[in-house]
Amino acid sequence: MDFELDADQRAWREEIRTFLRDNVTPELRAEMAEHDLEFIGGELTAFRRKIGAKGWFGLNWPKEFGGLGLGAVYQHLLVSEFEYWGVPGPDLTVTSVAPMIMRHGTQQNREEFLPPIARGELTCAVGYSEPNAGTDLASLKTRAVREGDEWVINGSKIWNSMAQRVTHEWLCVRTNTEVPKHKGISVIIVPIDAPGVVIRPITAWSGYRTNETFFDNVRVPATNLIGEVDKGWKYITGALDLERGALTNAGDLRRAVDDLLILAREIREDGTRPLDNADVRRKLAQLDADVELAQLMGFEASSLLESGTIPSVLVSVEKIFSSELRQRIADVGTAMLGPAGLIAGSDPHAVMAGKFERLYRAAPLLRFGAGANEVLRDVIAQRGHGLPSYGR
Repeated sequence: MDFELDADQRAWREEIRTFLRDNVTPELRAEMAEHDLEFIGGELTAFRRKIGAKGWFGLNWPKEFGGLGLGAVYQHLLVSEFEYWGVPGPDLTVTSVAPMIMRHGTQQNREEFLPPIARGELTCAVGYSEPNAGTDLASLKTRAVREGDEWVINGSKIWNSMAQRVTHEWLCVRTNTEVPKHKGISVIIVPIDAPGVVIRPITAWSGYRTNETFFDNVRVPATNLIGEVDKGWKYITGALDLERGALTNAGDLRRAVDDLLILAREIREDGTRPLDNADVRRKLAQLDADVELAQLMGFEASSLLESGTIPSVLVSVEKIFSSELRQRIADVGTAMLGPAGLIAGSDPHAVMAGKFERLYRAAPLLRFGAGANEVLRDVIAQRGHGLPSYGR
């Protein structure tokens, strides 16, 4: 990987920045703050449609699938810039689900699902975890039984974030109980408004919403099965590898450290500046260097993706590093701000709209999202260093 951007990539980054300067309005930010990225209409919907109209949701898809045919580095730059600005860009539907449909889906899967994903009209929540199947995902119980030209689905998913604001579920189901648990799993696309789908909110720390989603005799066309029956474990693990890469573009980390540097230079009421403290300078320098490393790892991963390789070990390393770095940034930020760093963004006295209090709350979620860091260390040991599996 040549970490120096070429002229075309620099021009592409400037095009993204120009778009963001022109379209990230005060009205958009106000709606985001009020609705927590709920795509319910108004500014958020209009912003998302502008992205779809430019073809940016499918920018690195092959042209035969309706994409722009640009490489993964271009997508990495796009997502990083959107993260830096704190606005929603390509989500996991684009970065994880769609590539699996391209690689493994049937021709009908591709024709039916990829065009609306590219336009930003079809979005997915990932239906993986269940009350008794989290880290050991292959223990899932949600069943899909073939009846004629339909699949009939029964079961439930938990920690089903975003289910309340998407159009479909990328649903992991058991289709065969007569084979080892990893080999009897399939993936089915389920419309979220299908009869029998019920979403119940779960309110987590400081109002964050996730969901438990129930499927009661939900019927979908047999053609909604992705790829081949009982081959879903391969599709799920591939999507999770891409999800880890999508979570580690480090644009938001770069912005957080830049904001910390601004705050460290400000003079406090007692006439001191945090930056005058040697310990603060040392911690900020370490965070700055670590964010640079996270960004370089992202470029390396996107370069490997361009070559046709899913770098599962690298993105696992990157995901662990960046998620734990996010926690360290939040710790330094809240400590540097003192009591003011604990004020939530809803309070008008919050520093930077409560950015570091919010980051502190979000950091634990990203340590176990897309695979708990402890499990990913096993992945690195086994796939990267050839250590034996312990029998899962």
